[in-house]
Amino acid sequence: MILLVLNIKNNYLLISFILIICLSSGCLETPQASPASIDENALLAYGWSQISIEENSLEQKVTDSTNIVLNSTTVKYQNDRLKADINEQVLDFKESNKLPFSIDIPESLNAQIITYRLSLPSGAKLPTGLVSKIMESKIDEMEANNDVSSVEETSTKKLVLDDGTEVIVKIFSAAANSTDSGMRMLGFVTAFENEDTSTIVMGVVPDGEYNVDAGIVNGTLFSIDGNSELDEMLELVSTIE
Repeated sequence: MILLVLNIKNNYLLISFILIICLSSGCLETPQASPASIDENALLAYGWSQISIEENSLEQKVTDSTNIVLNSTTVKYQNDRLKADINEQVLDFKESNKLPFSIDIPESLNAQIITYRLSLPSGAKLPTGLVSKIMESKIDEMEANNDVSSVEETSTKKLVLDDGTEVIVKIFSAAANSTDSGMRMLGFVTAFENEDTSTIVMGVVPDGEYNVDAGIVNGTLFSIDGNSELDEMLELVSTIE
């Protein structure tokens, strides 16, 4: 979200940077931030769907006589195939154990991808250091919104986008707080730029076995190969234009 950019500790660096670029170009117009959209055919092939799209604009006063507008667009996707697979495994467990009641699974235990595209005045680009700060904030956001803790970076990967751009993806692992099943969450975050926008993409997916131990009922309710799902998610990310 655009508000996140302005809430980071050194947001004055962003404003100063934009002001210098814009004044030197003599233009303070901000283009609309087009959605960072995943290819529809890829979504269909992997069983994903778009669940929301949100546009935001924020006007920021930088001098007594000068205001600038920052535009952003956020798109959220979910893995319908994985959700159906989890439900099928849960139903099989219920029938195998002849349980007379339903079993509720936390909504957070599903895979999702969120894309953020930011457009600055005159097509200005975010400084590398500021992009890193925003990515760190996205990781904190992932921790807060997905009920996870102990988030730690485990590895990095190189991802080549369909247009040939090579980006670095940071991979994370975290404990799922919403359940004591032992299941973990995997996540990733990456960033790249095109002609006049900056894009940040993040995603999360459950990993491992969801085990239950309730007296006479115990066993693995469902399991997810998080690393395989993560590879699929990065394939989807590579199609973003």
